[in-house]
Amino acid sequence: MPEETQRTQRRDAAANRERLLAAARKAFAEQGPDVAFEEIARAAEVSRTTIYRNFATRQELAATVYDDNVVRIEEHAAELGDRPDAVVRLLDFVLDMQRDNRTLAHILSGADVSWLTRLSTRTVAAFRPHFERGLTTGLVRPDVEIEDLMLTFPMAAGAMADNDVVHREELNDRIRAMLHRALFTDQGHHG
Repeated sequence: MPEETQRTQRRDAAANRERLLAAARKAFAEQGPDVAFEEIARAAEVSRTTIYRNFATRQELAATVYDDNVVRIEEHAAELGDRPDAVVRLLDFVLDMQRDNRTLAHILSGADVSWLTRLSTRTVAAFRPHFERGLTTGLVRPDVEIEDLMLTFPMAAGAMADNDVVHREELNDRIRAMLHRALFTDQGHHG
């Protein structure tokens, strides 16, 4: 097979995978953890064979979306640079991501613990410089530790998990306001 044809096929496969991840993220958020694989394939405009070639199980697909979310957290943390309110903005970014991906935790409940621990360690590493700067500048409450901040994510996910779409936005706003009050001084509160 000519080299150019192989490169085109690799590009097509990568594009299909990205479309599948985007479709899965949306389908899990809108329809919950039991959405049919075929529906995700249809939304991504790929064949059923393509989805199974990329992801053997629903859990594997969810794990890939989850891993991709950690990459997005790392990228967003880097983009925030030295902003004085970076820790607040990164927390809000993750809370928004959780609101939009509320069923991932349910799907991954049986996932490999060491894999989840690695992703958690990467998330802590993305937050750490912003968290420490926030502590130094007085934005983060002095009695808050980075582990406290990390605990907010499963707490928020649990609160969001069983809520219907109608009340999700309102609940998300209430959770965010409570977490801001718990973690940040008055200078860290938005609106």
